[in-house]
Formats: sequence, C-alpha cells, structure tokens
Amino acid sequence: MRGRPNLYTDYGKESAVLPNLTQKFWFFVLLFFAFSLCLIASDYWILLLTTSFLIAVAAWGLNIVSGFAGQISLAHGVFVGIGTYTASVLGGVATTYVIGYELDMIIWLPLSGLSAALIGLLIAPISVRLKGLNLGLVTLALVFIGSHLFSNLKFITGGAGLGRKAAKLVLFGFDFDEGLVIGSLILEKNQLTYMLALFVCVLAGLGVKNLTRSKTGRAYSAIRDGDIAAEAIGINLFKFKSSAFALSSFYAGITGALMFSVSGGVEPSTFNLIYSVTFIAIVIIGGGGTVLGPLFGALFFSLMPGAIQTAMHSFGFLGQDLALSLGQIERVIFGLFIILFLIFEPRGLWGIWFRLRNYFKAWPFSY
Repeated sequence: MRGRPNLYTDYGKESAVLPNLTQKFWFFVLLFFAFSLCLIASDYWILLLTTSFLIAVAAWGLNIVSGFAGQISLAHGVFVGIGTYTASVLGGVATTYVIGYELDMIIWLPLSGLSAALIGLLIAPISVRLKGLNLGLVTLALVFIGSHLFSNLKFITGGAGLGRKAAKLVLFGFDFDEGLVIGSLILEKNQLTYMLALFVCVLAGLGVKNLTRSKTGRAYSAIRDGDIAAEAIGINLFKFKSSAFALSSFYAGITGALMFSVSGGVEPSTFNLIYSVTFIAIVIIGGGGTVLGPLFGALFFSLMPGAIQTAMHSFGFLGQDLALSLGQIERVIFGLFIILFLIFEPRGLWGIWFRLRNYFKAWPFSY
C-alpha cells in the first residue's frame, strides 16, 4: 500500500494546497515560466499580462462571495474604486485640487484592501435578511451611490472628467519608475510591475485555494447550497456572510490599488455598472465556484485585445475601414463567449480544462 501513488492516509494530506508531487512540479514550472515571460515578451504583452494578473485577484474576490458563498453582488467595481482612491490618497501626490500623502506601498496597499473590506462589512446585515435578486438590487444601489460620491468628492477623486494621478509605486523607498539594475540585467518599470502583479496574484490564488479547504470554505458552500439548511446544522449565517463580503471586498481593494497605480491615473466614471458587470462576466467565462476559473477568465479577457489585433494584422484587416472599431469587436466577441459558455459549458474555461486534464490522465485508455 505504501508504494501506491495518490493514496492518502489522512485528511490533512488529501486537502493540502498541492497534495502530490505532480502538482508541486507543474506549479513551480509554470511559476518559473511566468516570471521569465517579462524578460522576453514585448512591453505591450507585458502590460496585458500585468493587467490580467491583477484582474484575476478581483475576480477571485467576486468568486468568493458569489461562486463559493452564493451571494449576488453587482457592486464589485465600487469596492475596486474604494481601494483605488484609498491608495491614491495615501500614496499619491498632493496638488491644488486633490490630497495625497506619498506614503510607502507597504502602508497604502494593505490599507486599501482593509478600507474596501470595511465598506463590504456594511452589506453583511442586509445579506442576512435578503438574498437572490433582492440582495442584487441592494448592491446595484451601491453602484449608483458610489458613482455619485466618486464624482463629487473632488478633493479625493479629482472630479468627473478630470480624475487624478494614482498612488506612486514606491516600496521601502525604492521607486519602480527608476527601474532596477542587477549586474548585466536591467529591469524596467513595466517588468517590475509585472513581477509585483504576478507575486500578488500567486498569493491571492493560494489564499483562495486554502480558503476552499478550510472550515470557512465549507461553510460558504453550505450557505450557497441552502442557507436555511446551513443554519439548521449550526452555521452562523451573519458571521460567514459577513466574512465573505469582507474578503471579496479586500481582494477588490488590492486590485484597485495596484491596477491604477500601474496605469498611472484614474477617473471616477470608470467605476460604473458596466465595470462591475465585467467582473461577473469574467467569473462566468472562467468558471464560477472554482479556484482556477477566475484566473482563466481574467487571462481570456485581458489577452483578448492582443489576440484580436494579432489576428486582424495577420489577415490584413488592421488599418482598414471596418464597420466596427477594435473596441466594439472586442465587446461583441466577449458577449458572444458569455452566451456560448452559459449554453454549452456552464463551468466555463475551467470545465474545458477539467475534461482535457481527465482525458489525458487516463490516455490512451480514455473513454
């Protein structure tokens, strides 16, 4: 029995984050490959990948509250905005119109997540009393409230149509704008931000994986499958729904703090209803209620513009007068994929990957 592979003798080993040597091997191989990409890819693709890693963090946050805990949230973009402006105030530069304290990233990054989490906790009492579409309407109201506040708190946001500069990427006194020289290796700002985004993405992903195998994760699943039954077996609905919204908002706040610091500026109208719905679409396409699904969805959403541009260039369409602009083509394709996945593959890209993995695990005896 000792020589049989994948035979677990206790629950701890079976529920480990990486339970076997094969998973550990491929995890470190893919991690090494991902870190190496920033040394060989062009600036355009590095920016797309950096964006995809940060969007994946926010998508994981939405997946916690909606995919794992089964609560509808249409206000995820608002929590991203709260994290963005918390970081912009604490780590940004003050001007005549906006405030800024130019603090270090080690201070404003966790505080951005915590500020969003505190606002997320305000929904907790409502989430216990409401569910389904009623809860969705409450979170929809938060979108309109947030949009109004972002547009009118000009000393924080700069106001609608103007915006402000985001937080400066300075960690322990080191400015990312200056780049880094290690011997003959020269790392520019975009490469450093890529590594930072990848590091945060890996930590967030491991956190979600660890959450699913914990008591809290199992409580989320019970609430999603039936909150009345969950309460009957002793699960505290207020406690676990509160933690789900807080964790979800924390992930969103971290994303907002970093993503707009990479782009350099932020405008209040960004955090509208369409922005929140985009995260829902990413989770649907990737695969809700799974660990890897939001990552797949974020990569698909962020890399799609580059793939479309490359395809149009290859077929000679780039630069020609078309009925639709490149942005419109992207939205049409993204919408079509949402419809197709909902009809033919409700588990999204994760479902496709799951079937392929199982097929090749049993190959050549697949059936």
